[in-house]
Amino acid sequence: MADIPQDGIQVLLDYPKGHGMIVSCYADMSMTGGFQWLWSRHLKNEANAIEQRLKDDRQARARFARDLEVIQHALSGPSTQRARGMAVFSAADQGLFRAFSLGVPVNDRLVLDETPYLVPLLETIHRQRRYLLVLTDSHRGRLYEAAWGHTRLLQQVEAAIPRRQKSAGELWGKQQATIARHREDHLLHYRKTLSSAIEHTWSDAPFRGLILLGEHDTLEALRATLPSALASRVVHTGPYSWARQVPKLDDKVQEVLDAARRAHDVRLIEDFERRMREHYFVVAGPQEVINALRNGQVGYPGYLLLEPDRGEMAARCTRCESLFTTIYATCPVCQGTCEKVNLWQELLLFAARHNITAHTVESHPALSQHGGVAAVLSRSEPWEPAGVESTTEAGGDSS
Repeated sequence: MADIPQDGIQVLLDYPKGHGMIVSCYADMSMTGGFQWLWSRHLKNEANAIEQRLKDDRQARARFARDLEVIQHALSGPSTQRARGMAVFSAADQGLFRAFSLGVPVNDRLVLDETPYLVPLLETIHRQRRYLLVLTDSHRGRLYEAAWGHTRLLQQVEAAIPRRQKSAGELWGKQQATIARHREDHLLHYRKTLSSAIEHTWSDAPFRGLILLGEHDTLEALRATLPSALASRVVHTGPYSWARQVPKLDDKVQEVLDAARRAHDVRLIEDFERRMREHYFVVAGPQEVINALRNGQVGYPGYLLLEPDRGEMAARCTRCESLFTTIYATCPVCQGTCEKVNLWQELLLFAARHNITAHTVESHPALSQHGGVAAVLSRSEPWEPAGVESTTEAGGDSS
């Protein structure tokens, strides 16, 4: 599943408020019993709630029904079969339709509003992470780009390795020892060749980490030949049979990536708790994070840390674009007109536009008590240079 480029959602970002309602839909493409999508039941309940809200406006109900039909048709199409989630946007009266296949799961949501609801889509964009996957046995290896929803073959490496010989007498035993040494030389040469291929491929793309699959002894020997900088980026090693077909490999990779994401989220929370205890390069709370973003304190290697969207509203000035957690009608900075916006959406949009890493994690008491949002800073004060010490294994990697 291809990454979602930011310009791919630009038409949604540019959708003018006041030009009619737009339906935003997020669907979990999992199936129950192998034949019925889970989204069909969940979204039906949300659609009923929206129709009830529009019960006194027949035209609005008719427009919503048209958009809902377009969305349901898109979700039932053959192109959705391999997606883990879908994001679909429709404003039929305005001629707008956008659908995105997602490699990460999303919660079922159906939102009718004057502007597109983009939080889950923006979270997905921020979570687009590539890993370098190496599948190997004793004499052949394959390098894949692995991401949520797809694996793509990048390179193959193969070597001719002499077969093991059984002993048959003293003379033959000496010959066997020679063959064994010859075999070990070939095995070592293969591992060095594979290690070199990994090193060159790693430098060609911003991979998040390295995944090694194969027999335990083979992987340990390969890991020993990797440069220390690469060996330290191994996020998972595990067994895998070379004989299995690619669809099975995709399933295995998905399990590994889900586990890597959960472990990564745990490290993020642990790092956040440590920073809060030490008052070290961190702010917590919606307005505190807004201030840090406005002052340029969350550039690389800083990052945002957010719980799932709470649906909290904020005020954004239409003139100077300042953002406030207090709902103002008039901007206290420039006296421009303020409009109500989704706070999480504004934070994620700001991060995307300024190339700031944003991590969404499951709700956790340490973060919840601060309004569900925090930021690791690149500088403690706006006038100070970026502090390289704020880089952490958990969040400093912006790949």
